[in-house]
Amino acid sequence: MYFQKVAACFLLFLVICSFSGCTEKDQYSNEMNSAGGSLAGESSEDENTDLNEQVYNATLKKTAILSLDNGYSLKVLEINKKEEFIRVSFRKDEQEYNTKKMLSGQSYDIKDQNNQNTVYSIHVDRILDNSFMVELTYTLKPAIFQEVTPVKTAPRNEVKTKIDMETVTRTYIWGYEDYEFSMECEYDKDAYKVYSQRSRNRDYSQFVTDSYDDEFISQITEQLEDMAHDANLGDEEIPYVAMMFVQSLPYISDSVSSGYDEYPRFPFETLYDGGGDCEDSSILLASLLYDMGYGVSLIELPGHMAVGVKGNNGISGSYYDYAGTKYYYLETTNSGWAVGEIPDDFTEAQAKIVPIYGGYPELNLKFSGDTLSDGYQTYVNLDIELENVGSAIAEDVVIYTTLETSTEGRIWDQLQSDTISSLNVEEGIEYSVSNLKVPAGERYRVRIMAWGTNTDPASVYSDWVVG
Repeated sequence: MYFQKVAACFLLFLVICSFSGCTEKDQYSNEMNSAGGSLAGESSEDENTDLNEQVYNATLKKTAILSLDNGYSLKVLEINKKEEFIRVSFRKDEQEYNTKKMLSGQSYDIKDQNNQNTVYSIHVDRILDNSFMVELTYTLKPAIFQEVTPVKTAPRNEVKTKIDMETVTRTYIWGYEDYEFSMECEYDKDAYKVYSQRSRNRDYSQFVTDSYDDEFISQITEQLEDMAHDANLGDEEIPYVAMMFVQSLPYISDSVSSGYDEYPRFPFETLYDGGGDCEDSSILLASLLYDMGYGVSLIELPGHMAVGVKGNNGISGSYYDYAGTKYYYLETTNSGWAVGEIPDDFTEAQAKIVPIYGGYPELNLKFSGDTLSDGYQTYVNLDIELENVGSAIAEDVVIYTTLETSTEGRIWDQLQSDTISSLNVEEGIEYSVSNLKVPAGERYRVRIMAWGTNTDPASVYSDWVVG
């Protein structure tokens, strides 16, 4: 067997954003649509300016309970200065669901009671010399704290296109309240080609947190914030400017733009194409809001996708309660939808909520192979490709290859690889296995699994065949 690392090679893309600012439009109505409830009360300037993650500090003694968000809390069970650790009980609605030993100087992502998604993070800053107190820093996602309803009069939405030899320039025009915004972006064609070669076989959330889009998304959000400030809009209205921007993009089906029935796009691709379908616009808006520091989720519905945005009790409308967090529904495929307003077709539909908490590694396996037989044994040779399609480094990865019998739990042959210490984002491994054996004439199938210390397992199977 042998390993060969295949490094991902991505071209730098040039994005030039220029903005004409905002122009007041007298023809727009000042009347606001109500989503079925009153607006949140006015907030002070200080309350409106923090659009990033909420970071707090706390000094706790043994047995102290720290109340967090959405019914979550923690209790300090033990403080050990000599060995530099604390032991903590994690609680939801005053009921313990997990405990953990935490080392001084380390950071930890704390999952919900279902052990599925991260709800907050903790950094153990230091244990005081007397061993009676510990200093912590903990981070929460902010909630959208004011409801702003889109304009009743439909804005002028338009995407203008200029195509040169090496670049494509898009000018996006959209409206919010009494203002019209425009934004011009220049995209490199070669960068788009590189994106088109990337795997689509990854979790939807990976498209939102894709590390290759980070700088690009930050450029867009910074310009959206600047335009909102130029229009004398408050910080609390910036996410709504972003929402109206995404809602203004035209709907383009996957079959028209890519030739595939399902083809999720990275945010760069959606803006390069000048639009997309529901999953593309939802991924784009979730990426923008997440970069601004808001708590967001993807909402998967039968044949449809939308965004869930974390909000407080000041927002009216429909929401999904996931692990104690309210995610208000946001439609992304057309202008005029308010936060909490669900299309009639989906009011009774079963929804899957996928919170966006940050990047994580994700393994993807492919293989091909051939066989040789001497009449007594069949020898199986395999070429395996393993790629980290996630948005964080995969650590201590192992590949396990078996030839399974038709009796559950039994195998003809097996081989485990050496440990791969790390696999970077978009990095691949080519791995060969030779001469796995199965008796001639016996039924078998190939099963390959891969896992790391910080990844979920991935697996792939062949069809059943006779050796």
